[in-house]
Amino acid sequence: MGNRISFATIKPYIETSLVTFQQSPISGEEMNHRPLSFYAFGPFRINVTERLLQHGDELVPISPKVFDTLLILVENHGHVVEKRELMDQLWPDTFVEESSLTQNISLLRRALTNGETDRHYIETIPKRGYRFIGEVNQINESPDQALTEISLTSDRPSRDQSLSPEHHDDSMSLAPSHGTREPREPRERSRTNLYLAAIALCVLVAVIAFGYRLKQRAPTAGLAGKSIAVLPFKTIGTSGESELLGLGMADALILRLSRLDELTVLPTGSVFRFTDPDKDAIAIGKQLGVDAVLDGTVQRQGDSVRVTAQLIRLSDGKTVWSAKYDEIQNNIFVLQDSISEQLASSLIPEISASTKKTLWVKSTANAEAYQAYLMGVNFWNRRTKDNLSKGISYLEQAVAKDPNFGQAHAILADCYFLSGTDEYKARPLDEALARAEASANRALQIDDNIAEAHTVKANIYMNRRQPDEAAAEFRRAIELNPTYSVAHLRYAYFLMFALRLDDGVSHMRRAQQLDPASPVPNAALGSILLTARQIDESIKYSQRALELEPNLMAARMNLAEAYVAKGMFQEGIPELEKLSHADDEYLIMQKAYAYAAAGRRDEALKMTNALQKLVGEKGAPYSYACIYGALGDKDKAFEWLEKIDINRVMLANLKYDLQLDSLRQDPRFTDFLRRHQLEYLLDGE
Repeated sequence: MGNRISFATIKPYIETSLVTFQQSPISGEEMNHRPLSFYAFGPFRINVTERLLQHGDELVPISPKVFDTLLILVENHGHVVEKRELMDQLWPDTFVEESSLTQNISLLRRALTNGETDRHYIETIPKRGYRFIGEVNQINESPDQALTEISLTSDRPSRDQSLSPEHHDDSMSLAPSHGTREPREPRERSRTNLYLAAIALCVLVAVIAFGYRLKQRAPTAGLAGKSIAVLPFKTIGTSGESELLGLGMADALILRLSRLDELTVLPTGSVFRFTDPDKDAIAIGKQLGVDAVLDGTVQRQGDSVRVTAQLIRLSDGKTVWSAKYDEIQNNIFVLQDSISEQLASSLIPEISASTKKTLWVKSTANAEAYQAYLMGVNFWNRRTKDNLSKGISYLEQAVAKDPNFGQAHAILADCYFLSGTDEYKARPLDEALARAEASANRALQIDDNIAEAHTVKANIYMNRRQPDEAAAEFRRAIELNPTYSVAHLRYAYFLMFALRLDDGVSHMRRAQQLDPASPVPNAALGSILLTARQIDESIKYSQRALELEPNLMAARMNLAEAYVAKGMFQEGIPELEKLSHADDEYLIMQKAYAYAAAGRRDEALKMTNALQKLVGEKGAPYSYACIYGALGDKDKAFEWLEKIDINRVMLANLKYDLQLDSLRQDPRFTDFLRRHQLEYLLDGE
């Protein structure tokens, strides 16, 4: 019961807690008439009035939201509580992502697990919600009855003894101990005992709360629940590819620490570019928007490696943790494990055994495989067609040198998947998906807890039009690693295509928050905000993405579309003209639409002809519908609309796309939806 507080540990704080109690007294008469409601299940007891969870005589420390989650489930024990119902009760009038509920359930299950039993009280009902399956008893007791079960003394009498006059303890009596005892008035004695019982109970609750707060305040950390960036360790006395030693240290720590529920750790892609040996850690931390940075050095001397690390809190610039380690080169993996565990222990006091277990990640003992993996991850994070090919080459080397390197298989699977997408077009889609699936399956065969592999599986199911399976894999990935921004980003698009745009925007915002210094999530957030018609915000994040990566085509396209949507043609069209990809179907379509919306008919038709030459007369019916709608030729627009292939992407376009607005008010649009049994697309989300 490592996370639970014994009453014996809080006795030194009684006097301090009495002061707190005296500031807001409750009369004995009031307490005497106030019932205490309890729920009991297994070895646990919930004090509803005081909002406490007990295991025997020990308090189980859980946050208020986790307590609320438990109470809702217990009050509905035996029945399924839908996820949406749970979220509405826990966060009323506030939209939160489903991963917040998943994290609450995870923390609650951890709190209800102990060394004596492996019994599970919370059952997951796939695609619906959760059900409390333990046997629950409700108890209502007066304060004096409750006090006989919860006492500060270890030698208290039993309940029967405490209620029996012949076993009455005189040690607290104000009467003299010698001579004949003068009887008190029964009514006065009863009121006095109840008053003392009420005071003792309130003091006990205050002591427990105060002791728990003190216990939670680690002398060095104060960062639980905060965000941290692990910067690439500076390498001393090395150059070239050997600098990957420092990058590897950062990546290993990120992989382990990102599995902690209590901590938000920025992904590797956010920090890999900060390899400047003269970097200012505090300035980088502020740029990344985190609460703390872990900065360190790696120095090689022959076969020996010396690593120093320090955790810097940005609010005051203080170093709240530091350490130095010396290991031989071949034990670098042991060194990484040691640092990650000590750092986590410093950040989050009283880590349970189950939490420590989550820090363990299957890696490799093959130094060459690990070096190749780091090179592959480095190129994977740069997200260009050429770099993607390089990443695949290095990752293939890594898994060849160590076929049981699960994390390398997972990142390789993602590289394969990306290589078949429209953005990169490095290989045929069918081939890319087949390679991605094989690598993802191998990764999960080695370790089923790799979030990156589950994310790839979700994308494969999306391409196969298996939405239920895709959703399950996305949720599994986020449950395993709530800070994996790529999973949130791709799940956001999945939700948008499932016509849950608000949920999609929420996950996309989370992706950007988790990786604020990367251009990709900023551009993606700009894109989905445009779909949600939050145009000014879309412009802001598209501009931020271009500041981070001026050559990111998707961000510039988003920015141009947002300008055109606002009627800012003098800003939007030049952004499109900066892009010179003459053979890009989407770019030509956007130029044609922008010219049409701006009233530049001849140029719009010229671009439309270029599009037809590229994809054929019948190759882009939806694009032609949007262009002719913007030109005001609605008859022709609806002719093309009738030719579209209705799929999940097209459903989202029909419901949300701003470029169809010129057709939405026409009765023929409503008729089109009704004939295709799509009337529900007319409803608000």
